[in-house]
Amino acid sequence: MPDLLAGTIVRGQDFPRAVSDRGDISFDATNTSYGTASTGGTYEEVGVAFTAPTSGRVMIFTTARMVNSGATAGVLVAPETRTGSTIGSGTAVESIGDGHGVSHYGSTFARMGAAHYLEGLTPGSTYNTRLLHRVVSGTGSFALRELTVVPLP
Repeated sequence: MPDLLAGTIVRGQDFPRAVSDRGDISFDATNTSYGTASTGGTYEEVGVAFTAPTSGRVMIFTTARMVNSGATAGVLVAPETRTGSTIGSGTAVESIGDGHGVSHYGSTFARMGAAHYLEGLTPGSTYNTRLLHRVVSGTGSFALRELTVVPLP
């Protein structure tokens, strides 16, 4: 659907509701590729299922509290979006990347937030987005992760 023009009739199904999830439990990880592995604490899945709006565009908001055991080593959290309503299943609709989420380098806890624009979704289709994590090196600790997907016009 092209951008909405003045006088365009907007229907309820054009803008499905925003969805969000939050994980408060802290866990540690050492994986250097994005995934769900943990080496300490309890990993808690943070993910949502949503319906793509008529525009096929959404904004994905990611926040996390993170720290690394190394003073200059990084920890990263990024969203992964797939087809279907089952969290973590389906075909990936874009490659997960460091620029889509949040990152922090250092051995002092920091809470970071980022927004990622995703377009090209099929209007009315169901998708799922979850948060994955990785470290550059060392051991990362993750907590207070939040994910929100907001339909866009």
